[in-house]
Amino acid sequence: MRSIERIVLVLLVTGLLAGCNSNPGKQEIIRKVKVEQAGLADSLEKKSFPGILREAGEINMAFRVAGSIAHIAVKEGDYVNAGQLIARMDTRDYEVQVQAAQAQYDQVKADAQRVTELHNRGSISLSDYDKAVTGERMAAAQLKHAKDQLSDTRLPAPVDGYIQKVNFRENELIDAGMPVATLLDLSSYQIEINIPVSLYLKRDDIVSYTGIQPFLPDQKFNLRLLNYSKKANQNQLYSLRLGLSPDSRTKLAPGMDIQVEISYSNPTGLQTCISLDALFHRDGKTYVWIYEPQTQMVSGRTVTTGSLTGDGRIRITEGLEPGEYVVVAGVSLLNEGQKVMPLEPASKSNTGGLL
Repeated sequence: MRSIERIVLVLLVTGLLAGCNSNPGKQEIIRKVKVEQAGLADSLEKKSFPGILREAGEINMAFRVAGSIAHIAVKEGDYVNAGQLIARMDTRDYEVQVQAAQAQYDQVKADAQRVTELHNRGSISLSDYDKAVTGERMAAAQLKHAKDQLSDTRLPAPVDGYIQKVNFRENELIDAGMPVATLLDLSSYQIEINIPVSLYLKRDDIVSYTGIQPFLPDQKFNLRLLNYSKKANQNQLYSLRLGLSPDSRTKLAPGMDIQVEISYSNPTGLQTCISLDALFHRDGKTYVWIYEPQTQMVSGRTVTTGSLTGDGRIRITEGLEPGEYVVVAGVSLLNEGQKVMPLEPASKSNTGGLL
């Protein structure tokens, strides 16, 4: 009887051990990933460079005639408009010149009129008539010159700007051409930036220049190219001078920092672009995981990257076509041929992704 019990006990233990050692098929783990479709990048590329806003320059204002300064209408630091009086010279000597020139012209003109009447009657020679006409023209030119000199005793501001310096005082004698005051020209602003050789070679492809002041981030100022240097500096950079349109100067002043954004066309045209998060590197090469909707599997593919688009995306010059799906999250956790499940896109009404 005991032998039978032993046999039954052995059979039971063997059955239990066989049940414990059974290895049913492992359940496949399907990882959820975020995928996106490769799109087309804009054909324009953008690069930014720092610059400083400067005034157009300084203007030395001077009388065109000599004399004594009767009145100086401005002081250093004053803002003046174009045409506003800067200084006025003593006009007495020039008024006398105008009066003398006017009297001479009146006399010569009257004589020329009598000669003309005699010439019309045939009572005077042609040479005498020509002398009379020439004399009238000379007297008229002398009168105009005297009036111009009288007008030049007033010194107006040629452009809008600030008085930087006043060099003389009232009642001082001054020669023609000596600067009475220096004007800071604010009729136009200029920005100078330095660009590398790579962009200088593409200067014919540049389509626009835009200025941004860091403290006015919501405003962009249109710029125009004035000129560029033909020779690089010691840092192998080329200088560009840009002009600011007059309607953009209301809130800006010389000395402000300006970030210049240059947009230039891509000679290769439209290119594929994807999120930067889709890239990963192995053995010195750049890869992306391609997702196949039919098989729900991923496969690695090498790609050649181009320039950034400026919105967290990058251009792909080789290895990827628009419309293909790539994994953009969790790329470091995947393996070749692994089956995955794309995450559903977040609802537009699901603010913060809480639902």
